[in-house]
Amino acid sequence: MSAGKLLQILTHMRSLLRGSPHEGTHRMLLIAGIIGVLGALATVGFREGISLVETTLNRHPGSLVAAAEAITWWQRLLIPLVGGLLAGVVLQFGLRMLHGGNKTTDYMEAIVAGNGRISVPASLLKSLSSIFTVGSGGSIGREGAMVQLAAMVASAGGHWAHMSLDKQRLLVGCGAAAGVAAAYNAPIAGALFVAEIVMGSIAMESFGPLIVASVVSNATIHHFLGYAPVYRIPAFQFYSDWELFFYAGLGFLLGHLAPPFIKLLEISQKLFAEFKLPITLKLGLGGLCVGLISIVFPQVWGNGYSVVNSLLHQNIAWQLLAWILVFKVIATAATVGSGAVGGVFTPTLFMGATFGSLYGTVLGNLFPAVTSPSSAYGIVGMGAFLAATTHAPLMSILMIFEMTLDYNITLPLMLTCVIAYTTARVYRGGESIYAVSLRPKHSLSVDAVTTKKP
Repeated sequence: MSAGKLLQILTHMRSLLRGSPHEGTHRMLLIAGIIGVLGALATVGFREGISLVETTLNRHPGSLVAAAEAITWWQRLLIPLVGGLLAGVVLQFGLRMLHGGNKTTDYMEAIVAGNGRISVPASLLKSLSSIFTVGSGGSIGREGAMVQLAAMVASAGGHWAHMSLDKQRLLVGCGAAAGVAAAYNAPIAGALFVAEIVMGSIAMESFGPLIVASVVSNATIHHFLGYAPVYRIPAFQFYSDWELFFYAGLGFLLGHLAPPFIKLLEISQKLFAEFKLPITLKLGLGGLCVGLISIVFPQVWGNGYSVVNSLLHQNIAWQLLAWILVFKVIATAATVGSGAVGGVFTPTLFMGATFGSLYGTVLGNLFPAVTSPSSAYGIVGMGAFLAATTHAPLMSILMIFEMTLDYNITLPLMLTCVIAYTTARVYRGGESIYAVSLRPKHSLSVDAVTTKKP
C-alpha cells in the first residue's frame, strides 16, 4: 500500500471519528468499542512487561509471593531494593528528558478539570517505572498503570481525531473504564468506577460509551486472549439471616479503619518528602522497606492476588492473618510514600479480604454453629473496605458481585458496603482516597497517579 493511500485512509478514519453533532451518540458507541480493544491491548503489554521483569529478577514468573518464598532471605531483601532503584532511575532521568511540555498523566484531572489530554511520553515512562516496582515485589497494585495506559491510548486517539473537549474527556473516561474491566474482569464495575467516582453522573449519554468500552475490553482480555480472572472466588455461603448482624459489625469496623488507612498513606508521603533525596534513592528506600519485611513475611510482596486467593480457599490461623495484615499495611505505605507508580485499589481489596477473613475466623471460633466460613466474610470485606475508601458503594457492590456471580452474596454485601461507606464518610468524616485528584483547583504533579488511582 502506497504512503498516499495510507494517508487517505487515515484522513477518512479521522473524519469518521469526528462526525457531526447529530451523529454523536451511535458514533461514540463505535469509538468506545475501539477504545475498549486498544485499551485492553495496552494492558496486555504492561502484563507482559511485568512477567519479563519477574523472570529476570527472581526466575519465577507468576505469583510474587511464591517467588519470594522460593528464594533466599538475602534475595528477598535485595530484589525489591534493586527494582525500586531501577524504577527511580526511569522517573528521575526519563521525565527530565522531556524538557517541559505537557507531562500530565492524571486521567482524573484530564476528565474533571483538564482538556482530556494526557502526555504519551510521560505515561509510558511512568508505566515502565511501575513495571520495575511491581515486578520486583513492590507492595502496590499493577492496575494503576494499566488504567493509565488505557486512558492514555484513548486520549491520544481523541487528540488525533480532533474531537471536541467534551468528547475528548468522555473518551479518556472510556479508556479508564476499559482498564478497570481488563484488570478485574468486572465490566459493569469498570464503567461505574468512572461514572460514579470521576464523572459523578450515570446519564446514558456518557454511561453508554463507558459500558461499551468496558464490555469490549473485558471480552478482549478474558475471552479472546484467554487471560484468567485474577481472583478465584469460591462459592459464597450464607447460613442465616441472623448473620446480617455480624456483617453489619464488619462494615462498621471497616468504615472506621478506612480513614486511618488513607491518612497513613498521606503521612508516609509527607515523611518521604522530608528526605532530601533524589527520587531514585527514595524509591530504593521504599523497596528496601518491603525487602526487610519480606525476610520474615514474604506474603507482603506484590499486590496480594495470591494471598487473597489462598485465604479465600484455605483456613489460615488468625495470628498469621493478623501479622500479614499489619505488615502489608506498612509495606504498602512504604511503597506508596516513596513515590512508586501504581495503584492502591488492589491493596485495598487485600486489606478488606484479610480483615474480613480474620473477623470471620474469630466469629467462627465464638459461634461455630451459626457462622459462615471465614472466606465469606473475606469476600464481603473486599467490597466493604473498597466502598469505605473510594466512597463508591454502588461500584464496590457490583464489582464483588461480578467476581462471584452468586445471588446469595447480595444481602450481606449490600448491607456491609453501605454501612462501611456511611461510617467512613459520615461518622468518621473521612475523605475518599481520590479526593485530591478530583479537586478541580488542585494541580497535580506527574507522580500523583501513584496513590490516588486504582
